[in-house]
Amino acid sequence: MGAKTVRRAETGRSPSGGARPSRPAWTTAARVTAAVFGAYGFAWGLAAFGAELGVLIGLAPAEAVTAASLLSLLILPMMALWAFAVPRAAVGWAVLGGGGIVMMTASRLIGIILP
Repeated sequence: MGAKTVRRAETGRSPSGGARPSRPAWTTAARVTAAVFGAYGFAWGLAAFGAELGVLIGLAPAEAVTAASLLSLLILPMMALWAFAVPRAAVGWAVLGGGGIVMMTASRLIGIILP
């Protein structure tokens, strides 16, 4: 009788027995940097934009900055976690980084146009 060959089931482990990484290291690094720097930029843009909008609706400048900063501190951890939940790291960077830049630019333009 012939020798039996046993097929190994795919267990998610490398042949040496260690755990196999599910994604390359650079994609994990991209998500970590998006979570740290992208979420911070998004929160910063939200705080700047919210402060400008608060002043526009009639709040005192100190109250507008405080309210916008507290809101951005609530949004910051959610955006950092979201950076790990998106299917692609590029989408996280585009939304977080791009959204932060758009909100910072909009707040600057509001401050220039409507002093």
